[in-house]
Amino acid sequence: MKSLTPARITLMMLVVVGGLIAAYVAKGLLATEQAAPEVEMRNVPMAIADLPPGTVVTEAHVGAGRITESEIQPGMLLNERAIIGRVVKETIPAATPITSTQLYQPGERPPLKVGPGMRAVSVSLSAVVDMVDGLVKPGEFVDIHMTPNNADSGDRRFRGGLTLTLFKGVKVIAINRNIQQGDVDRVGNSVTLELTPEQANIMILARDRGDITMSFNPEGKGTGGVAVSSENRATLDEILGLKPLPKPTPPLVTESYRGSLRETTSFRDGKRSDLSPGNDDYISDDDDQTLGTSSRNSDDRSTNPTTDPADAGRPEPPSA
Repeated sequence: MKSLTPARITLMMLVVVGGLIAAYVAKGLLATEQAAPEVEMRNVPMAIADLPPGTVVTEAHVGAGRITESEIQPGMLLNERAIIGRVVKETIPAATPITSTQLYQPGERPPLKVGPGMRAVSVSLSAVVDMVDGLVKPGEFVDIHMTPNNADSGDRRFRGGLTLTLFKGVKVIAINRNIQQGDVDRVGNSVTLELTPEQANIMILARDRGDITMSFNPEGKGTGGVAVSSENRATLDEILGLKPLPKPTPPLVTESYRGSLRETTSFRDGKRSDLSPGNDDYISDDDDQTLGTSSRNSDDRSTNPTTDPADAGRPEPPSA
């Protein structure tokens, strides 16, 4: 057996080290050949969820997704500012880039659609609670209620207050100009309703003469509402169903003559009605009297306070 000399040990170490170096180099060469080429990626705006036609796009609808440069197509919108505020024209699937053909042009709105013979009328609601706290959405049906502004004016016909249902089962076309469900404000929302021509006249007058409130109607489309004498006009009394106040009964007027003195007296409900507070002859409702001193008109009444009015106009007796 040959002994290990220092020279042999050194040679063996060199062989081992060389082998390791060769293996490392070979591994690096093989890894370089197998590595895939680096692909350039880009973030583009995408819909977070499916967006149906008529949706006004907001920041809450849009997120960012990554695509390769080779996937960018003509008409693809790459900036979020070019999307926000526009209305969806065609359904936009979730997690897909948005193209200009899927949106109406900035400021453009979809055409308003109503049923045959129907009209679209918008009404402002002062608070979100007037529209079921914003839970109602376009396409659903509501009942319309009115509270007149002058219901507490002292008119006995209102009986201290009045709220009435104008229409039942009216279709909501849009809320805040959005034909899809969208955000509503706590105050100052507008609702567009589908109405018949007769209902449109009533709604236009009612929204100016009272407060409007909506209630959700799960039964769907209604068959009518408040009736007026002519579909081409509407008066507030007709809308509220108020009958005209009866005309007051003419007072009973009596005339009496005492010489040249003419007296007239007016009575209504058994009491004098020709006098007013402040007049010495005024009789209040609390007085037990139902007849009082008559009003007097005379063209030749004596100005002598000592002369009896009954003697006015009589000839003076001859002097002694």
